[in-house]
Amino acid sequence: MSIIKKSYSLTFDALKKHRALLLPFVIFIAFELAALLFFYLIPRMPLRPIFGPPIRTFWSERFLHYPLNFLLLIKLASLSRMFLSVLIGSLTTAMAVFIVFDIHNKKAINVKSSFMGSLKKYAALFAIVFIFTALFYFLAKLVTVGLLKYFIAGHTKLLFLKAGLWLGPILTVLNFIIAILIQGAFIYAIPILLIEKQRLIPAIAKSFVLFKNLFLPTVILIGLPMLLYVPILVLGSNAGFLIDKVFPEFVLLVLILGAIVSSLIIDPLVVVSTTFLYLTKRGK
Repeated sequence: MSIIKKSYSLTFDALKKHRALLLPFVIFIAFELAALLFFYLIPRMPLRPIFGPPIRTFWSERFLHYPLNFLLLIKLASLSRMFLSVLIGSLTTAMAVFIVFDIHNKKAINVKSSFMGSLKKYAALFAIVFIFTALFYFLAKLVTVGLLKYFIAGHTKLLFLKAGLWLGPILTVLNFIIAILIQGAFIYAIPILLIEKQRLIPAIAKSFVLFKNLFLPTVILIGLPMLLYVPILVLGSNAGFLIDKVFPEFVLLVLILGAIVSSLIIDPLVVVSTTFLYLTKRGK
């Protein structure tokens, strides 16, 4: 466990002393909040005539009206974060890794150089984040569909537990575990790609090996910060209750808070701590 303490010690020290380290994550949340505002405004003019038809086609007309538009907003916010993670997050994560590498080597931080270095590797970075994002999405979908089919077939219990538990809190926990394991398997691919200048496939393969060798520290460094998001998940899963018992706009506040927690707390802790862990092991 000393390696976890060391990784967190280096992480908090770096975040405290080097404000530039937060810049990549600030860039990402700016895009995320802009997307959230855009989706919030879709039911209003002048966006409604343009983007209303796709909403009607894929969901229904009722989600363009108050207050049900807030239920759709949760889904759209989740999809937009996945899209932005691949398109923008791959680049900003690489920038953060370059900055951590400079801090580790006691070099002056050069944000422009970090950006340009990340841009040169953008295709491979995009591929890495796309693969693990798509993998998580399809595995989570597979588990959800599997459980739904099981209970629709007439079964009332699974492992002595009722359908409500499996399709509620247990499904959330299963998705949480899947997210940690998949992210853990790919977490070292970007540092290996950038620092060791490996190609895409070898970088992913080496990340899998490193994850296997550093399984427990990696799972803790990823999973511990992600626990901060659990209250957001709970609130999001009870959006109907919030709309009825509090006020509909409270859902938007939850989504904004979720973006802040995820992009400015969880992501920096995960990316920086695991990069320091990788650099510590690499040095040895």
